[in-house]
Amino acid sequence: MKKLGIILGISTAALGPAEFIVLDSMQVGGFFAEGAPSNLPHFQNYFVGYGTTPGFDRTPERRSFFWYHIPDIPGEILSAKLSLDLIASTSLIFGKGPGMPPDPIPDDEFESFQLGVTTFDAGFVTKPDLTPAEALMIFDSFDDIDVAAEKVFFKDDPLPLPAKIEIHLDSLGLMAISMKEGSDLVLTGWMPSWSHDTRIGPDGKPVEKSELIFGLSDVGGSVPFPTLTIEYAPVPEPATLAAISLGLAALARRRRA
Repeated sequence: MKKLGIILGISTAALGPAEFIVLDSMQVGGFFAEGAPSNLPHFQNYFVGYGTTPGFDRTPERRSFFWYHIPDIPGEILSAKLSLDLIASTSLIFGKGPGMPPDPIPDDEFESFQLGVTTFDAGFVTKPDLTPAEALMIFDSFDDIDVAAEKVFFKDDPLPLPAKIEIHLDSLGLMAISMKEGSDLVLTGWMPSWSHDTRIGPDGKPVEKSELIFGLSDVGGSVPFPTLTIEYAPVPEPATLAAISLGLAALARRRRA
């Protein structure tokens, strides 16, 4: 029995611990519901939902993308996670609940972010001269395939900011990474909890100006690149495989004896 333990110990140690590959995004951006692309490299913003910038009208719903080049993975993929950043209180704006002015209108209790993947390739998603019809087609694809559980943010459980948000890919997400080894993968994000409130207040302006997640993700130099971390089990070298085979053969002889 002692020899059995030694042989198994050698085999397990030879396989080694898991290893990690950390990838910076090649480019991030977004698309609006009305068919307007926001997909050029100079605007690296991955907010989802809709928002109002002073001096501008409220945007239509926006969905985001994250472009990664996936290298060949030298082993079995075990897990993967996307790391994003909430940098300020205005990076997460809860929508408004039911009610009309002048009644007090409470904030929504929660907002959620959904990670997905698109079947459109990176060259098409980042194409600079998309037609409105092409841009809308890409926008519509961003909620087709979910690759993680929804990430939920609760109003009554505020995060200390800035905050690193980690989203763990599910089995479908790991399959998508595996299928894209040696090529490009475009992950997507959207806001399932958005309401696009159309109420207008006494001042003639929308009651709800913004409802978004990951706002201000384009603030120059202060927001890290979104990273994709892939955990994998390395494939043993041929010499290691030979040693394992010898160990198993010795174990078989031991059992027969």
